[in-house]
Amino acid sequence: MRLIHLTDPHLSNLDGLKLSTLVGKRWSGYVSWRKNRQKKYLPGVLEKLCVAVKAEKADQILLTGDLIQIGLRSEIDQAAEWLAGLGSAEQVMLVPGNHDIYARGSAAAVNECWTEYLFHGGLRGHYPVLRKLGKLSLIGLSSACVTPLFMATGKLESGQLEELTRLLEAAAAEQQTTCLLIHHPPLPQMAEWRKALTNAAALHAVLERFPPLLIFHGHLHHNREQQWGNARIFCTAAASSVSDASYRVIDIEDAGECWVLRMTLKSVVRGSDGELAFVSVDEQGWSVPR
Repeated sequence: MRLIHLTDPHLSNLDGLKLSTLVGKRWSGYVSWRKNRQKKYLPGVLEKLCVAVKAEKADQILLTGDLIQIGLRSEIDQAAEWLAGLGSAEQVMLVPGNHDIYARGSAAAVNECWTEYLFHGGLRGHYPVLRKLGKLSLIGLSSACVTPLFMATGKLESGQLEELTRLLEAAAAEQQTTCLLIHHPPLPQMAEWRKALTNAAALHAVLERFPPLLIFHGHLHHNREQQWGNARIFCTAAASSVSDASYRVIDIEDAGECWVLRMTLKSVVRGSDGELAFVSVDEQGWSVPR
């Protein structure tokens, strides 16, 4: 079984927007994009990454949010077209990021336009989301919420934590192994307070009872990993970053008494001819008892 993780493509283009039409947080977000982000996150880099990702022939592409910049309907429509080009809703599992649910009205448009990728035919707007690949259960959480100016925190509503507990209990009873997708770093002290998951301690308490095999998140725009017991927590660099755009390939083999895993991290390089390519910069192998 092959999984690919990518995150934070920030693919939308805000050219042509008038600053006078924006208010509140969208105004500041547009200024940030205009001054900085449009130079750091490039469509050409993302295009090359998508070509490389498709060549990997993954069973499932795991996408942990921040497809867009300031949550406008025009951006959400752009991202819907991009998702269709990346793969079918059966091939791509998506959870939203804070830039997707950026302001009032963003969530309704995201849920409408990306519904199959988010909910896979389930109840629209309802999290957690469950997909099963054989004996592996993929569980998607939404930590995205509207926040005040200059804040990028996330939160899991209490109903999500209760439902997550139920799903993990059911997975354990069925001898399913679990993999968790979330945009924000899932545990306490993994991000500065302004970008943290505000109830990470509550999520930590749930996961201590039923540790997943893998956790994938985004939000930090850098390649990071953490071993937590038998679990591995991976953050991957922004998929359109001119400096370090990356994706991870996770190959998982069911060896009966254990899972055998191999992780390959591939990052962007520019050749002597100026062409971009994605090459392996890290490879790891490990096994986890069933």
